[in-house]
Amino acid sequence: MLAKTKLTLILMTLLLFFSVNSSDLQSAKKKSTKKNRQSTEAKINFKKQKLIQKLYEYFPLYEQWEKAESYFYNDYEFLNGFDKESIFSDYQLRKKLIERVNDWLGVRYRYNGRSRRGVDCSNFVSIIIEETLDKFIPAGSANQAALYANINKIDDLQFGDIIFFSGRNKKSKRIGHVGIYIGNGLFAHSSTGKGVIYSLLSDGYYLERYRSAARFYRDMFAERKLD
Repeated sequence: MLAKTKLTLILMTLLLFFSVNSSDLQSAKKKSTKKNRQSTEAKINFKKQKLIQKLYEYFPLYEQWEKAESYFYNDYEFLNGFDKESIFSDYQLRKKLIERVNDWLGVRYRYNGRSRRGVDCSNFVSIIIEETLDKFIPAGSANQAALYANINKIDDLQFGDIIFFSGRNKKSKRIGHVGIYIGNGLFAHSSTGKGVIYSLLSDGYYLERYRSAARFYRDMFAERKLD
């Protein structure tokens, strides 16, 4: 009887020990997960701030847009030579588009991804257009290039145009990448290696692979070719 009681006490002690340790392990795991999440968010925010500084540098007008509560006179200069039939001749939509892009900065690249956990280039463009214009366009850079009229010359690009590139093979005509043009050579996209960033067309990699672009007009995505 005494031996049985001792055995019971030993078993209860072991159960209590493992129960306490299991609880400690779960608590430590939760703390580690929270710490890792906070570390990831801190890295994304740091990256985002650096990219926004790049936006200010190459597209300084946005810094004025950001502070303005309504359309302001200086913005008229921006519209000189601007295709007024573009839906982005609307100041509020221009401002809104960049705000949406900035909100996604730092999100990692993920093939076929369409969430904050990861997004690929064509889904990124689709999301930004949907969040800005409340209009859905399908994913797939080649599909997007086939849907809308081409703008072949880089010099004809303007704010809000979506721009298409070939993939790794710079000699290929096949569309493999897409981004959104901002201005002064700056565009936003989801890069395979860096996620959602701002890049420059003057970068040799993108300049060599530029193929065409498309513009969204006030009549909502009607096909139209430049003269």
